[in-house]
Amino acid sequence: MNPTKPSNRYLIFINGNRGPKANHETTDNRLHEKDPTGYWYQIDDTIIQRFPGVKPLYFDGHHSISSSQHRTNVNFAKSYLLSRFCFISKRSRWVLNKRPNPEGFQLRVDHGHIAGENLIHYFTTNGIPLDQVKIDIVCHSMGYAYALGMFDALKSKVSFGKLLILSPENASAQGRDWSYFEEVWQYGARADDKESDPICYQDGIAAQVAVPGIDQLPTTKGGRIYIPSNWPKKQKGFIKSHHLFYYQWFHEIKLGDRGYFQLGQ
Repeated sequence: MNPTKPSNRYLIFINGNRGPKANHETTDNRLHEKDPTGYWYQIDDTIIQRFPGVKPLYFDGHHSISSSQHRTNVNFAKSYLLSRFCFISKRSRWVLNKRPNPEGFQLRVDHGHIAGENLIHYFTTNGIPLDQVKIDIVCHSMGYAYALGMFDALKSKVSFGKLLILSPENASAQGRDWSYFEEVWQYGARADDKESDPICYQDGIAAQVAVPGIDQLPTTKGGRIYIPSNWPKKQKGFIKSHHLFYYQWFHEIKLGDRGYFQLGQ
């Protein structure tokens, strides 16, 4: 879609699972103008600074662990304990819970679609013409599936800028037509090729594989950005490779590097 030049631009943040204490909860798909839970650890502030004048909005993509590739806390615990043994080959893929959970993924897509409809309602009730709206999306973990559902609800009504996918969960389950976006970048651990780190330094919360179609994008318009190979090992691992609190490497991507983004670039 290529509507008239947008005069209203919004930066959408979609979080993932909010941790064990919230596992019994499910998103209500409400729109928030500020991060309601502190999930983003000020990464949102860093990103917002690169989009001056763009209004940030937040959605909660939290779903229980049953919708993930772990499916249960027991499976999660087994995978974590096995990952502590660094002598296990980096090719010991069985340590990570990678079996697809299409039903759980689709549940999150469906909730994201509802959130997209809520966003449309927000625009229309505030008198904002949809053909003047442009949206950038930042999603983390379970928020990836949620972002796809939101995209489905909006794709024929607004235009899109950048899509930043941070450590997506069940990444290979679904993709979309990325040509709707100016840029699409996937950030996270490297788990699925010969250059990957040993299992004990991998993202075990969401074993990282490519989202469908991202490897076919022009190198200037998107692709995968990995945790740097020289990043301190104490900042990697089953949890640290995934958790936003340890995402400092993300800020080390400089102007001119692949994966750097800003408004207008």
